[in-house]
Amino acid sequence: MVGHGGTRTVALLLAGLLLAAGLSGCQYTDAGDPRPAAGTTRSSPPRAPLPTKDQATVALEASNLVTARKLLGAASGAVILEDSGTVGGAGSGVGKSARIEDAGSYTLTAACVGASDVHLVIAQDPRIGLAPQDQTIDCATSYSRVVQLQPGSVNVQILEMRDYSGASATSTGGGVAAVRITAGG
Repeated sequence: MVGHGGTRTVALLLAGLLLAAGLSGCQYTDAGDPRPAAGTTRSSPPRAPLPTKDQATVALEASNLVTARKLLGAASGAVILEDSGTVGGAGSGVGKSARIEDAGSYTLTAACVGASDVHLVIAQDPRIGLAPQDQTIDCATSYSRVVQLQPGSVNVQILEMRDYSGASATSTGGGVAAVRITAGG
């Protein structure tokens, strides 16, 4: 049996628990606290869709790729790196890396079609091999040269030449390039 003072203590404890439970869902802020925005979801403006190419440009690029690969000719040794793609327009260009296992002479061959000129860069880490070298290629013919490479990564990039305003040297579209590195030189 609980005495008269004990009943009062139990009643106060029970009232405190009920009060605490009732207030647990409440949030109190000071005058200086920032107020949360209603609906705390954040949204950003939708990204603009990437421009799509018309069917005539896609067909021209496909035809030009066939021609560029013909200009490259057949590989005269083991293919170490090979790539092709568009070189006209924003975000385009050919770029690929490969790992060289053995030091020696390698043949670099490149061709482009549908652009007036492209810029070719080949490089290895200058501490181990070929320092970056660049060459402007006339798209009327294929380009070939022997390079000395060391074991390690080699990187080749081909980009369309642009003037200082960022405008492409050609405006018709359809520019493509192909590149290959083969063992033996």
